[in-house]
Amino acid sequence: MKNIFTALLILVLGAVQLQAEGIEFFEGSWKEALEKAEKEDKLIFVDAYTTWCGPCKRMAKDIFPLKEVGEFYNANFINMKMDMEKGEGRTIRSKYGVNAFPTFLFVNGSGELQYKNKGGKPAPAFIKMGEEALKRFDNSGQFAEKYEEGDRSPELLYKYAIALAKANKENKLKVANEYLKTQKPLSVNMKKEENLKFLYQCATEADSRLFSLLIDNKDALAKTVNGDAINDRIKKACENTVKKAIKYNSVELLEEAKTKMTTNIKNPGNFVLESDLAFYEGTENGALFIKAADKYLKAVGKNNAVELHGLAARAINYFADDAKVMAKAMQWAGKAAENGGTLEYVLTLANLQYMNKKYPQATKTLEKAATLIEKEKNKNAARTFDLLQRKIKEATK
Repeated sequence: MKNIFTALLILVLGAVQLQAEGIEFFEGSWKEALEKAEKEDKLIFVDAYTTWCGPCKRMAKDIFPLKEVGEFYNANFINMKMDMEKGEGRTIRSKYGVNAFPTFLFVNGSGELQYKNKGGKPAPAFIKMGEEALKRFDNSGQFAEKYEEGDRSPELLYKYAIALAKANKENKLKVANEYLKTQKPLSVNMKKEENLKFLYQCATEADSRLFSLLIDNKDALAKTVNGDAINDRIKKACENTVKKAIKYNSVELLEEAKTKMTTNIKNPGNFVLESDLAFYEGTENGALFIKAADKYLKAVGKNNAVELHGLAARAINYFADDAKVMAKAMQWAGKAAENGGTLEYVLTLANLQYMNKKYPQATKTLEKAATLIEKEKNKNAARTFDLLQRKIKEATK
């Protein structure tokens, strides 16, 4: 009996822990949620569901309890679950035009709909949806007028900088640094809870003073923000600096981003290799893109069909006029088709063979594609097949 009780207790505690790691849903009324969102300057995320909806149940069971999902949604939103067929849910359904389930609503503190999305999603897509909602939530305008009039009070600068960071506006670092000037000595004041929150929200680029302060105060911040969430913020800041490096074609910024990522994250994964790929892709350096791709494939597996096909597709998008990259991409696509064998991979190979003027090979590859199209009854692939076939015929006249 004791062993049975212990086992049940472990199961119960495990369930509680799992839920605690996932999304925490607000239990108050809609009015209270609006007031809370207004006070905390956040969006309300609404899971608009029904009890009979299968995808709704899967989201609640498989996605909402995930740790990475909870960390993102708890940090950025006031979260609510609302049955669209009961109580306040009926009002919400009518007001925001909910006609499919699940529907995900993102509403500001004034009750204005900022973003709406429908359908069940895997965790990465669900998080990406939340990121898109944050991009559209731009309340910086309410502070901009006072700022332009000359208001430089710490209170205004604090709120304005965070609003700019959330909206990813160009002058976000400028205003954030103005706020820092009001907080001297930084070594003392940045350990205050409100300033730790400020650093977490505003350290959006690794090549900034704000990022250095975030790292200096990482241990203090970890008392209020989950360590994984902090690491995610560090990674995003480094990714933003890579994007800046591409914009300005700056190898120095690229190296700074890679160094700060590997210095401050214990398991940076393939960040360095992926950053090199993105940089040489974005700056259209074909020779170094090939070298970076070879290094990347050594890390992820030379015969990894998904990665091989991904590199081939990227090459088509960015280096269609570079003969050396196209020749290499054809090799990648060939291995992807050999190891993966999907219709998409086969068509990509045929396309690259055509682009490399290997017309007999492209025709032979299309024969294999035709068999797969017939088997899968894929109309979109059939259209791609017909287009490629016409191009090859025209090229060989």
